[in-house]
Amino acid sequence: MDFIRDVLAIPFGYALHFLFEFTNNYFLSLIIITLIMRLALLPQAVKQQKNSAKQMRLQAKVNKIRAKYSTLNSREAQMKISEETQELYRREGFSMNNMGCLPMLIQFAVMMGLYGAIYSPLSLVLRIGDGAMTELRRCFDAYVAALDPNTVSNTLKSDYYFELNALNKFSELKTSLDPAIFTEDVILKIESFIENFRIFGIDLTDAPSQWKELGWVLILVPVFAGVTAMLTSIFMYIKQRKTNPEMAKNPAMGCMTFMSPLMSVMFSYNMPAGIGFYWIISNILSFIQTVGLALTIKPEAIIAGQMIDETVQRRSREQNVKIKAELMKKQEDKNNE
Repeated sequence: MDFIRDVLAIPFGYALHFLFEFTNNYFLSLIIITLIMRLALLPQAVKQQKNSAKQMRLQAKVNKIRAKYSTLNSREAQMKISEETQELYRREGFSMNNMGCLPMLIQFAVMMGLYGAIYSPLSLVLRIGDGAMTELRRCFDAYVAALDPNTVSNTLKSDYYFELNALNKFSELKTSLDPAIFTEDVILKIESFIENFRIFGIDLTDAPSQWKELGWVLILVPVFAGVTAMLTSIFMYIKQRKTNPEMAKNPAMGCMTFMSPLMSVMFSYNMPAGIGFYWIISNILSFIQTVGLALTIKPEAIIAGQMIDETVQRRSREQNVKIKAELMKKQEDKNNE
């Protein structure tokens, strides 16, 4: 998994590097790249919205199939329901595989790539070079070794957090760095980058779980991450209750409504604030996209359009059958003559 993350982080690191060079603002670069990825995934989201409308239209027919076999024993009923439901989907040209596996995989890849880039700001975004990274690692390891082992947190010892920790402790490390590698220009470049790594007074390398030591303001990161995730979850839940009441009665729907916000809070609380801010940006853009699609691509309109298309196709088939029957009758009459 680490290998996949590191590979995916490379292109996102280049993208963040380019945007940072252009904007000279890390937070703005993060917003732009998240927005670009949302726009890139928009066509798939539109397709998924249309597929959801088609599934909603077929739900009434699926419910009739379930009711048809409600008197059978559980195992036999499930087999019959599955067979007839699959046949219904085949006739209607609908596939559950179109309901979102690909978008989820793409979003997972984007998330891992961005996380990898956020966790590697010096090597992937600032791109200070392998020699400088090796020297920085040497000094950082010496710094950690000199601390009381009982006070060193797992985060500080973690290789995964190395670059974020190095940024956080750079003011203490810079005097020990080899001046032949870390020239005055390189140090100024890193210090300028560190200034851009603070948003609303929050250091993006700090984890909200350390709010007692670093300040209560950090706790706002997971709070906002949870609130922004809840916006989309509640909106989708209300929409589901209106469009598909039967599915909304499923207890799993209520659980899923709160699962995503809870995950946002947990991740944002334990990870560096930079991850939390990405989560907040992504949640806000997700909410805007969800509301926008709901207002512009209404299931009722899609269903009406699908029914019109089906009516046209059915009448066309009926007309073709009628014409074919007339031609056959004419041919038969001609043969009889």
